[in-house]
Amino acid sequence: QWRGFFTRLERLHGLDHLSPHHLWLLHHLFLDEINFDSREFQAEWNFHPLGGTRNKGQSPADIRHGVDEDQPGVHPTILEGFYGVAEDLDYEWEDINDFIAADQSHDVRHAAVDVPSNDSPFEPELEAVFFQALDEVKAQNMIPASFDLNIDTYPLCESIHLGRGGKRVSVTLPLDIWWPRALLWVQALDLMTWMLVEGEL
Repeated sequence: QWRGFFTRLERLHGLDHLSPHHLWLLHHLFLDEINFDSREFQAEWNFHPLGGTRNKGQSPADIRHGVDEDQPGVHPTILEGFYGVAEDLDYEWEDINDFIAADQSHDVRHAAVDVPSNDSPFEPELEAVFFQALDEVKAQNMIPASFDLNIDTYPLCESIHLGRGGKRVSVTLPLDIWWPRALLWVQALDLMTWMLVEGEL
């Protein structure tokens, strides 16, 4: 649903996903709620029964600890590659962690991924003023005139693409949850834009 919501913000409410200021604003407005929803999804997912004949209705949590681990956190097939099935000399075991680390280094020492900038558009003092002003805007339930947020005509669904060039699916965004979030976005975006324009004058 969050993806559908962000698609809606881009389509209807001025979100520019390339703008570091817009990403900063998204983080401050919604990151805690996204993290909460992610933890709820994780909890549900980890305890749902898996299909297929191998798992016999077990959940991911059931099978997570299904193997006794000689080296916690290291997959058993990797250990087999180093341990083998024949007995080795004791001194060869002393360096097993170094051997495993060297063998896996090409998998974990990849080039850094570029992370989009999400810098604050404000100096710290002005950022505090922004959030105080946003609290006032929310308290007065102000709806910027430039945004069409009529709850009676607001769309209930948003269409998103699955994968690259994949089919489109319709995501339901219940008004009681997503309309207030859209309102918060437009209030914050309008205020941020106004403060940035005023700051340039």
